Amino acid sequence: MQETRFTESILFKALCAALFTGIIIFLLIFFKELLKPLALGILLWYFIKAFNGLIEKIKFRGKPLNIWLRRGIALLIIIGVIEGSIRVLVANINQIITNYPAYRATLDTMIASLGNSVGMENLTNNIETKIGELDIEGFLKEMVTSTSSLVGNLFLVIVYTIFLLLEENSFVKKMSMVFNAPGQADKISRLMNQIYHSTNKYMTVKAFVSLAIAVLGYIVLIIVGVDFAFLWALLIFGLNFIPYVGSLISTLLPAVFSVLQFGSLWPFAYVFGSIMMIHVIIGNYVEPKVMGKSLNLSPLVVLVALSFWGAVWGLLGMLLSVPFTSIMLITFAQFPSTRGIAIMLTEHGDIEGLQIKDESIITEN
Repeated sequence: MQETRFTESILFKALCAALFTGIIIFLLIFFKELLKPLALGILLWYFIKAFNGLIEKIKFRGKPLNIWLRRGIALLIIIGVIEGSIRVLVANINQIITNYPAYRATLDTMIASLGNSVGMENLTNNIETKIGELDIEGFLKEMVTSTSSLVGNLFLVIVYTIFLLLEENSFVKKMSMVFNAPGQADKISRLMNQIYHSTNKYMTVKAFVSLAIAVLGYIVLIIVGVDFAFLWALLIFGLNFIPYVGSLISTLLPAVFSVLQFGSLWPFAYVFGSIMMIHVIIGNYVEPKVMGKSLNLSPLVVLVALSFWGAVWGLLGMLLSVPFTSIMLITFAQFPSTRGIAIMLTEHGDIEGLQIKDESIITEN
């Protein structure tokens, strides 16, 4: 009888978990147009907090700047960088669309030359036909439209960010009012602080690592003479936030473009080899030493999370897949009922460092 009750209890919990997961996925998809700007606002809030710590070192008459002045400066800098990057991105893609017929002619010439040299004209003709069926120009125009729409959403993202900055200090007080049990509000507060510190460290380190790779990649592209080097550097920076596949895509794009520009495979080999080497050295040696063990996510879990969030929210979901999964890991590690899930999410099954300790965590910069 007890075994039957235990089995029924496990089955009931599994059904409840499946139902809850299904509801969450439905809400994420149904309200994605509302939630995506909020997610971007939270991301912007993280970067402002990181910049706030750097700007704090600036002294005026021997004193640090006012915290709201520091946040305002950080917000303006980040917004300026984002808007400027979007404008450069749109302008460069439009230029690629204008030059597309020339690039297409170069590609056709290379394919025809290859067919003549190996005596397989029919195969190369089929390849040209298949390439002609691809609406590459239409895809680029759609990319311009999608990128331009980001500027329209930027105002809403800024509003969310400002309210997050205004509300963050009162959040602990609200928690103490919601959880009346002794110690509960303090535990929730320390949980939120641990999530903030872990996620903030990941985003900050990832940003500086991506910037280093982008700068070195830009230098490689300038040396080779690849057009739109700044565009490719922007893509290297942004796509490096996407685990595993991001670095490969950001390396392939300028390498493939170099073939279209020069009509030769040698630039492809040089660009791809050089930028991939930069990714490998910094990503496999420098980044792990700086990041430490703060992430502690299984590579398989990262890939599954990447696929899931990519399917739910597209590119933005892929960019945020690791922070979202890290938040889940830290949260699950706090409760006995979900601790097993947290262990499965980790790389080596170690969650001891993720559990809340008695000491409080200091947050404000």
